[in-house]
Amino acid sequence: MEKQSSNAIMRGVHGSHPEPSAGGSARNARQEAAPFRRARKLFEQGRAHAEQDRWKLALECFRQAVRATPRQPGANYAFGVALCRFDRFDEAVAAFERELAVTPDHAPSIAEIGTCLARTGRTAAAIPYLQRAVGLMPGLVPAQYSLGLALLTEDRRGEAIRAFDRAIALDGAYADAYRARGLAFVMDGQFERSVEDLHVAAAINSENYKAIIDLGVSFGRAERSLQSGKLFEMAARVAPDIALAQYFFGQFLINQRQYERGLHHIDRALELDPLHAESHVGRGFGLLGQGRIEEAVQAYRRGGELKPEDAVIAGTLLFALQHKPSVTEAELFQAHRRWGALYRKGDAANDRRHFPNPPDPERRPRIGIVSPDMHRHAVAFLTLRAFEDLAAQGFEIVCFKTLRTRQDDEYSERFKAAATAWHEIFDLDDEAAMKLIAEEGIDILFDLAGHTAGTRISVFARRAAPIQLSWAGYVGTIGLDTYDGIIADPVEIPPGHDHHYVEPVIRLPNCYVCYDPPPKPPAVTPLPCLQEGHVTFGCFNRPAKINSVLAAVWARILDAVPGSRLLMVYGGLGEASTRESVLRILEDGGLDGARVDLVGRTEQAELLEAYGRVDLALDPFPYSGGVTTLEAMWMGVPTVTLVGETFAGRHSASHLTAAGLDQFCTRTADDYVACAVDWTQRPEALAALRATLRAQLAASPLMDARGFGRDLAEALEQQWRGWCAARSIFTEA
Repeated sequence: MEKQSSNAIMRGVHGSHPEPSAGGSARNARQEAAPFRRARKLFEQGRAHAEQDRWKLALECFRQAVRATPRQPGANYAFGVALCRFDRFDEAVAAFERELAVTPDHAPSIAEIGTCLARTGRTAAAIPYLQRAVGLMPGLVPAQYSLGLALLTEDRRGEAIRAFDRAIALDGAYADAYRARGLAFVMDGQFERSVEDLHVAAAINSENYKAIIDLGVSFGRAERSLQSGKLFEMAARVAPDIALAQYFFGQFLINQRQYERGLHHIDRALELDPLHAESHVGRGFGLLGQGRIEEAVQAYRRGGELKPEDAVIAGTLLFALQHKPSVTEAELFQAHRRWGALYRKGDAANDRRHFPNPPDPERRPRIGIVSPDMHRHAVAFLTLRAFEDLAAQGFEIVCFKTLRTRQDDEYSERFKAAATAWHEIFDLDDEAAMKLIAEEGIDILFDLAGHTAGTRISVFARRAAPIQLSWAGYVGTIGLDTYDGIIADPVEIPPGHDHHYVEPVIRLPNCYVCYDPPPKPPAVTPLPCLQEGHVTFGCFNRPAKINSVLAAVWARILDAVPGSRLLMVYGGLGEASTRESVLRILEDGGLDGARVDLVGRTEQAELLEAYGRVDLALDPFPYSGGVTTLEAMWMGVPTVTLVGETFAGRHSASHLTAAGLDQFCTRTADDYVACAVDWTQRPEALAALRATLRAQLAASPLMDARGFGRDLAEALEQQWRGWCAARSIFTEA
């Protein structure tokens, strides 16, 4: 059990020394006050000695303070802590008990009694005291630690581990708690976890920031974010003037959507090392999360300028560019081509004809799905029903999951039910993953991630299957000639736009996705403005999609509809700095922030419920809504969209058109404003549409799984026949 310091005295002292009673004569009052003044002076002297680790002098001061005022709150506790420093535990217990007589339920004193009992071998008697103490004051870290040790001594390993867990959660730099938990894991047979804890304890004690970062990175690769985060935080504390330490912790925080804290550490890293390219990229991610798109693009570009040959850094710009108000198809195409040239540099030639797959055009091709998002995720909402229908048609499907951190759920189980095999490839390198794909005899391999988290784009770059297709996981061209097609429709990629895509465009006739709505949605509510007396516009998209050009158009709409308000709901809006950033962007566009409600919500059920407050949704541009627009329709709320030039700018237009709501698709900012304003002036028509929209969406091609499955199957079989023909010619030659 650890010895207490002066900090323990400060934690346990409660209240201040009281003044003597005001009753009686002045002479009596002065006589009564004298012991209090003496006790206070002695107590302060004792605390000063304790802070300087002069415990013998501290002990004597506290002893005299207790004699002067034996019922003064805090005095007996301080005396007991000092006695513990000299292993005089029985006397210390008596002092803590006197403290409890003065102040019942004083958690630090109760904890110290338990600790004293444990340190003298009476662990069974100690445990109730320690449990009571942490029950009264859960944040008492030493008590949690002492409780863990006592429980471990009594061979109550599971309870001990949980106590150490709580101590570490409260203090991520508590090396002794990591060490003790490591011992508990050994006793419990969990040897791998034991090694991890002992490594952490050694890293903390070493104060070697490089060792701490290396261990944090290894935990990150193993997708153990809690441990890696604690280590990066320690490194940042240990090395406040080292750019690398600040960068790693800042990047971790940004990945956890703690943009304000993360940017603070990233900015510190850049202050220390302005030429660190990765810090500029990290800053880009933080700024993008807050909706500061122009600054984010500048940060990504600066990172690319510092490391012009780095394909990974070049790739970080691609997704951010999709949000830039002035972005064009040509600009996106060129940026992706530049990235592709860097990424494929030195790779083997791209010849898809060498695969040994039997080139029989009459058999159904075997399908592979590579994705991190085969769970409750937008990608699953847009693709799962199609794969289920393909399976029902007789296609064999194999799933390859790419991220450990994405927990399997009911959607994962549906993917597994549709598949003939399910593989987790997050621990496999590219060679092993490609070997597994080959062993499964995959003919057509779908990439459902593209340039997003959990991608295995490196496998597609090396050509893992005869036919490789991009679908639903990314917004536009990938930029690699190893893809044989991108799934789209005539609205998402209009005829005549193919030259802006590296991949051949495969257009399905009605829509490019098949929507799977929430299984238990709230009921559609009546039109809110009929009850509230004012119109509420809504936008539940990411803050990164908001910009001042968009805000200027929204401002025109709100100005034209007196009393109207704008409701924005998204998880990132729970952070104060992100709310401030979004409001600043809106106000830069001339929109009155007082007319905006920002709500931080992440759960789908909460988002759907919030549509009960919305009369009409406003789509962002140039990056439009996707599943957001579909969910709004499912809740009876149509979305006004400005049809963009890019793939990302046409999601809503594709969905609205397929649902029979092309009247909400506008081509200019003036038309966008006019459409929104016009519908607010026809509340009866809007209310009638709201009441029937869910049924209209359900009857549309967007939710016709059988019809969509037939269209997709026909496209896949056409691709397969084309490969078989090319393969046969290659073999004959």
